[in-house]
Amino acid sequence: MAYIGLTRPVIAKRTEANGTATYSKGFVCGKAIGVEISPQYSEGSLYGDDVLAEYDKEFKYADITLNTTTIPKQAHEVMFGHTYTEAATGETPAPETITDKTSDEAGEVGFGVCVAEKVDGERKFVAMWMPKAKFTEGNESYSTKGDNIEYKTPSITGRASGDTDKMWRSRTIHATEEEAYAWLKKQANITAQ
Repeated sequence: MAYIGLTRPVIAKRTEANGTATYSKGFVCGKAIGVEISPQYSEGSLYGDDVLAEYDKEFKYADITLNTTTIPKQAHEVMFGHTYTEAATGETPAPETITDKTSDEAGEVGFGVCVAEKVDGERKFVAMWMPKAKFTEGNESYSTKGDNIEYKTPSITGRASGDTDKMWRSRTIHATEEEAYAWLKKQANITAQ
């Protein structure tokens, strides 16, 4: 298989009650530039009679790095715990405000993306959903305009872990990108877009 595309990073606020997770405030988190998912494992070895007698390797968590064209306004509240205030009516000009406080706590979210893959000449679309993740903002870099246009895009990092039934990722394979995106929207409880 060869991965040949990445689209539609989806985020939704995760709330858990009585062992059941629900998702709300879902949105598409900009346009995908790149995502890296790095599963991490615990390992243990037991030696006896000078040979390896037992070996175990278990999933701990997965590190996520997401690079997008933009971080939408709702991400600041849902993902990072910041305060977003819409423009006041009648105020000229009417600014929107995002306030970051030292006491802000990142919230748990569900995270998903659509990945295009080609196997034996046939294109399929994989919808990937991680039901429990927590993200933090990355470094910010700004520069003045020079002779050439240089784009600076945001990257955020996170960590996915297993939910109550120990599932950390679910993947479904679809014939079209729209079908894959529809499945992701259902997971994130997105009713519009």
